[in-house]
Amino acid sequence: MSSAFPARGQDPAVWAAAAVPGPLMRALDQRGGLPHTVRQDIARQLAEGTPATRLRDRMERRWWERYAQLTAPELLQRADDIALDLVAAPTCPLGCEDGWLPDESRVCPWCRPNNTVIDVAPDEEPAGRRLEPEEQARRAAEVRAAMRAGRRYPRPAR
Repeated sequence: MSSAFPARGQDPAVWAAAAVPGPLMRALDQRGGLPHTVRQDIARQLAEGTPATRLRDRMERRWWERYAQLTAPELLQRADDIALDLVAAPTCPLGCEDGWLPDESRVCPWCRPNNTVIDVAPDEEPAGRRLEPEEQARRAAEVRAAMRAGRRYPRPAR
């Protein structure tokens, strides 16, 4: 396990590469060590201005989100591809990190848009026509009334 902070004068690429999770590194060691493509990708991203801390955070996040549950044989079989995926640069045009804009502390509108569409239609029209605003307001009021009727409030103390 490496330090959470680089030592004075330590190469950022070496420090970032040291964040490869232990189980994956053990599998990689059985296959000849960290692939040169991973080292090249880390060096390229650092040269393009990606901070080493961001690379380390990306590796840790992707490990726990995608690969930590793999068994040892699965990990050994896919170790090179997993290592490359952990450090791969995001492909989002906004530069998010797996759906999150870290500089703005919010979700990425490009990768995770909030465009939920709820189509309310009568039963006799399965195609799902759009309701008129008045009908939509009436149905919403019915739902609110039903929700209120189901609530039970404690009686005030006397």
